[in-house]
Amino acid sequence: MLNKKLKMTATVLNILQVIPIVILEIFLYMILTYNNNVALNYIPVRLIVAVEIAIVLWMLIPFFIKRNKAGAIISTIMSVIMIVMSVGADIAIGLNQKTIKGIFKESEKTIDKIVNNSKLSTDEFGVYILSDDEAKNIEELKDDKFGYIQKFVGDDKDELLNNINEKINQDGNYQEYDDVITMTEALYNKETRAVVLNQSMIDVITSMGEKKNDEADYTDFESKVKCIYTYKVTHQVQNENKKKDITKECFNVYISGIDTFGAVTTKSRSDVNIIMSVNPQTRQILLLSTPRDYYVPLSNSNGVRDKLTHAGLYGVDVSMETLEMLYDIDIDYYVRVNFDGFKDIINALGGIDVDSECAFSAKGYSYSQGINYNMNGDKALVFARERKSFARGDVQRGKNQMSVIKGVISKCASPSILDNYQKILESISESFQTSVSKKNIQKFVKFQLANGYEWNIQSYNVSGSGQSNYTYSVPSNRAYVMVPNEETVAKAKEWLKIVTDGGELKDVTEEN
Repeated sequence: MLNKKLKMTATVLNILQVIPIVILEIFLYMILTYNNNVALNYIPVRLIVAVEIAIVLWMLIPFFIKRNKAGAIISTIMSVIMIVMSVGADIAIGLNQKTIKGIFKESEKTIDKIVNNSKLSTDEFGVYILSDDEAKNIEELKDDKFGYIQKFVGDDKDELLNNINEKINQDGNYQEYDDVITMTEALYNKETRAVVLNQSMIDVITSMGEKKNDEADYTDFESKVKCIYTYKVTHQVQNENKKKDITKECFNVYISGIDTFGAVTTKSRSDVNIIMSVNPQTRQILLLSTPRDYYVPLSNSNGVRDKLTHAGLYGVDVSMETLEMLYDIDIDYYVRVNFDGFKDIINALGGIDVDSECAFSAKGYSYSQGINYNMNGDKALVFARERKSFARGDVQRGKNQMSVIKGVISKCASPSILDNYQKILESISESFQTSVSKKNIQKFVKFQLANGYEWNIQSYNVSGSGQSNYTYSVPSNRAYVMVPNEETVAKAKEWLKIVTDGGELKDVTEEN
């Protein structure tokens, strides 16, 4: 008699447990189909199917185990637990359904913002005069000579000079120079009263440093001049639409860290130049760092060598093409981030763990050899930028930058990041550009969620020897450059091919 009552109680509870589960399923369906199924852009279908199968099995088990007293008791307990859990989930989702839908909607808007921001490129020009010049605005220069350099104004020349003409209310007197240092000397010697400079060239001039013999020192250029007018030219960038499925095919990404705290759309030198080669099928990632001073022909220099960092002055496409030439590869996409964005990403991640090859101190921070846990954005930025603490200078800086990227990838690949992904997306939306399409971003998120979190991440640095030489961007003065070690370049090509061919990266070490 007792067994019969137990079975009856269990059966009633078995039936009752279905009601909150059905309500839960309705809520989930409403969320998944909200706003043209936006949630399905990020949640893998097989993950949804797996969850649904688990729910169904859990719901059915109590119906089939109440054959005896023990089974009826277990069935009753399982149904009570299921009812409590389902009702709790119903209440939570019911109260927060709008918030949950809003998260997906906001994520979609943020990715749209990033993609749209990545379609812009900005050149910021300034009109500079000597700091002791009495002129206070550009209108006072109407009868004076303006110097400019064609290769640094490029296709913006007509728009830029026409704008200056409008400001001075007449056709200006313009002098074209071949070299930024020659033009700077003309300004110093008052052969021209004003010079038109792309703002990114200021650091190029000051980086010429202290010169030997009769060569001038330009480190104090910024104190000797003042800017009396600025003009921005914004271009629409047509990113090539790569027909790749990045969840199935190997792809190469150029990671560019630009030396500015301003808008990420502004053309600038690239201080970080890393190729990330990814094979999603073998889950291998190679990070290949090329020093900023690498002395190579640029894609637009007709074979004349220059510092790799200067390629960024002409656009991210020139940097990509230059690296393609160096390593005989195709680079499919780029990711471009400035210093503000770098810090924002790491802070949004809640800090990262970074492996340092050596102990050192810089700008108030200390780093120990081995794992440095929970670095915040400011500390990680100093770690990634420091080079004077090391005998190997920029080569060690490149290794440190890749250690930081490894830390970011590891944190992004962890399940805990799902709790904070909206904040991360929002934090990088203004300081981050990429040519990866929205569709591929969504596919890769789904792929990562569906396939676990383990990647084999290896890194490699090419190296070289320092010397002083002339460059394409500043042909009149010698500058420090790094002549490539061709053996390390050849080794880098081998590692890239291993990733592409689906091999396994083992013991990737620097061989100099």
